[in-house]
Formats: sequence, structure tokens, C-alpha cells
Amino acid sequence: MLVGPMIACALAFVAPKADVDNSKELAKFEGVWSFSRVVVDGAQQPAQPFTTNKMIILKDGRYVVVQGSTITHGIMKVDASASPKHIDCTISDGPAKGATFAAIYSLEGDTYRFCGSLKGKARPATLASAKGSGMMLQVLKREKQDAKAAMIEVCRKEMAGTWLGTSFTREGSKASEEELKQIKITVDAEGKITSYIGDKVFLAGGSTIDPEQNPMTLDVAYTEGVNKGKTSLGIYKLENGVLTICRRPPDKPRPTEFSSESGSNQILITYKREKTEKAR
Repeated sequence: MLVGPMIACALAFVAPKADVDNSKELAKFEGVWSFSRVVVDGAQQPAQPFTTNKMIILKDGRYVVVQGSTITHGIMKVDASASPKHIDCTISDGPAKGATFAAIYSLEGDTYRFCGSLKGKARPATLASAKGSGMMLQVLKREKQDAKAAMIEVCRKEMAGTWLGTSFTREGSKASEEELKQIKITVDAEGKITSYIGDKVFLAGGSTIDPEQNPMTLDVAYTEGVNKGKTSLGIYKLENGVLTICRRPPDKPRPTEFSSESGSNQILITYKREKTEKAR
């Protein structure tokens, strides 16, 4: 049994020595990883299938841990100048959000070893988990699956469903509560987004997402509605069950931040999942 909070860790920064380029070190983690061995407090945990249990790491340190239906996000930063190397963990979204852990690691080719405390103890000195130590040791193996493709698959899964508008701002002008009640979108497993005003389709089209960008990008090529044949460039985030999309009209540059000030030509919308659906 994998232990979500520690497996799903994001890394808090530890000041590096000047002669170590931690960004290059971090880029070495890029890939999709299977859990080859997990030892908790000295006890070997049962093996988990790679198809439903994996860790996806992007080159800038953002990652996702998939544990069956549980998905946890985070951001990794390392101090490769320390001995052993430091990796401090803070969960950014998912179970135990905000929890921070001090850990150590080694990265040798396609093998990544991680050890940290499950009980908020001080950073371990060795990559080991003895009985009564309160430590968890993970040994992960890099798989052949492409990290970006794997991340897109997870993001598609998280976004699929029906979403109800909770706020709508166009160039600083906010929609009323009555107007918000009419705003809804559906997103299918392949990424088609259909926007509704009440029961009427307003816009629809296939979407392209890029989770390697920061913020993540969301572009919609419209096949129905007033913008049919055009493409709108946007950015998005999904945190704490809230889907936020910021976009500009077709043929306009992509937004760079989640805002909608007067004169910005930006639309900022937040959604919550329809209550009749189970969160994915």
C-alpha cells in the first residue's frame, strides 16, 4: 500500500551552493516513474501496478502522483550540493495539501531513490527505512512512457465532466448571479469543450492542452458557434476542485496571467464541478 502524502511530495527550496546548477539537476528527473520498491517504517509494501500507480515529473520539477483514482500535484526543487542530496517536499494540490516534508534522494540513470519522514521528523541521514524509524524509502524506475503525454492523459481525466460557472469577468466587468446560473461547460475524455448559455450551445470545439507550460495552456479550435473556424488561446489551472480558464478572443495573443482588467481583452472564468458527478 502506497502512502499518498509522502509519495505525492513537492519540494520546498533549500538554498544551493553557488557551484551547483539545481535547474539542470532537476531536469534529470523528467519522465514517468514506476514504484519498484516502497518500504514504510521497515515494512516492505505490496507491489502496485504501473498502469494505475505512477509518478510523472516534468523538467521544471512539477509533478503528478497517480494512485488509482487519487491524483496529487506538486512542485519539486532540490539541493544537489548537500550530502546526501536534499529534497524537501510540499504537496500543492490533493490529499494533505500544504504538508511539507524534509527528505534526501539519489538519482542514478533510471533509478530514483527517495527517503523521508512520515511523521514530520528531521531529514534522514541515510536512504533507509528501519522498523520504528518513521521513515519511508521509495525506489522508482523510469519507464519508457513520455512525460508530457502521460501528464496530458492525467489532465484530461481531471478536466472531463460538467462544470458550472462560479465567476465570469470580461475586461473587468463581472457577470451577475443570475447570469452565472446560465453558464456551463462540458468537457469530454478527448478534450472537446462545449459552452452553454442555459440549455443552448454557445460555443464548442476541440481543445489542445500543454501541461509543460507554466501556466498550463488551453487552446480551443471552435467547430460550432459564433467563433466557428477560429482558435482561441488561453491558460488554465485546476486547484481545489476549481477550474479556472483565462482566454482572449480568436486572433489575439495568449494571456500570461489569470486576470481580466479593463482594456486587457481577457475573459476570466471559474467553474466548479456539477454536484451530481463524482470527482474523478
